[in-house]
Amino acid sequence: MKINLRVYIARMLLLHPSPATKKVTVALPEGDVLGVDVSTLQEVELNDTKVTGTSKYVQSFPQFDKEAKGNFLALKCEEATKGETIEWELSQATKKGKGTLDEDGILVVQLTSNTQTVTFKNGETSKKLDLTGVTLSPAE
Repeated sequence: MKINLRVYIARMLLLHPSPATKKVTVALPEGDVLGVDVSTLQEVELNDTKVTGTSKYVQSFPQFDKEAKGNFLALKCEEATKGETIEWELSQATKKGKGTLDEDGILVVQLTSNTQTVTFKNGETSKKLDLTGVTLSPAE
């Protein structure tokens, strides 16, 4: 019995496909974020792996935390809205934060400096965003 190697490989790939590579797609949210219009928090742009623009100073943001005030940044990961488990980690000069996104895919972080990064992870695939291009507006 002679076996055609190409046919054998094609059949094996159909029967045992390789696992799909998971994606991480990050965008800027629109509309309300935690009950606040995102335009009151930020005027930023996202260019693949770098966020630039301005994080506006907010005098009061009780939806974030009872006594929260300062600079905030909102981002959205599309895969979390599709039921995938997305982990995030914020690295700043003075503190770190990490967690898992809710099904809305929205992450709101309080910024204390512009020397930080935020990383989204979907299984083995990750996307790291450089936030050094974000200017923090001072309190008025």
